[in-house]
Amino acid sequence: MLYMKETRHKVLEEGGERESAAINRILGRRWNALPQSEQSKYYDLAQKERLLHMQLYPGWSARDNYGKRKKKQNQLRPGSCSRSNI
Repeated sequence: MLYMKETRHKVLEEGGERESAAINRILGRRWNALPQSEQSKYYDLAQKERLLHMQLYPGWSARDNYGKRKKKQNQLRPGSCSRSNI
């Protein structure tokens, strides 16, 4: 993600692709072409970001946030009817 964040604008500047999936494929090919030493730089940055996040938000879990949007959308609001009642 850090590599993509850093290099996405370069792909956009080169022109051609504007579709997100195509840009991601290009970035994936470039990532795989990077030497291991260059990739390790981003792995190290990711580890530092992970540790910082753990310090800023102790006890945070992605599991706690998983599915909350679906639950909110699926709840019926007072005064509304579901499709099955129509």
